[in-house]
Amino acid sequence: FSRWLEGQPAFDFVVDGPNVGYANQNFEGGRFSFAQVAEVVSMLQRAGKRVLLILPAKYARDVVPNHTSSSQPDDRITAADRALLDGWRSEGLLYTTGPGMYDDWYWMLATVGRGDSQPVAVTNDAMRDHWADLLPARDFARWRASKVVPFSFGAAASAPRDAAAPPTLAVADPPVADPPPAHEA
Repeated sequence: FSRWLEGQPAFDFVVDGPNVGYANQNFEGGRFSFAQVAEVVSMLQRAGKRVLLILPAKYARDVVPNHTSSSQPDDRITAADRALLDGWRSEGLLYTTGPGMYDDWYWMLATVGRGDSQPVAVTNDAMRDHWADLLPARDFARWRASKVVPFSFGAAASAPRDAAAPPTLAVADPPVADPPPAHEA
């Protein structure tokens, strides 16, 4: 993944696909929402941002797991879902992690900029279980504060799947990095 990233143009945002796709879906009939992921990706692209979408491989198959409170353990993806996946692939913005791989490590690594690149992750993941394996608590908190932006959907996103109204979306502005101190001659 690191080698692949090095060969790509810089990304502005890295989208935690599962976190976005499951937002507000914890109800009977809820499911992984490709439409929600598409809304986040589209909003960022309309703002002129280069986006990387991280999805575990199991979400690119014909049947995807359903990690909501729905009684249905799996969902067959729709033709519209497949079209979104195919479009993201053809645009070069989708990276699928290997089977059994922890997708969070991928989007976290992708936020570590190369050169002037300072990508941030779009996720609501609280990351309570991540920091101990990566960095000391203080360093992890500093990384999280500067590299993670939350998102929210309006009420329509949690409506049943056949709701006509599209969800409204808000992504927080990325944190502004302090300029490096000027060196006096």
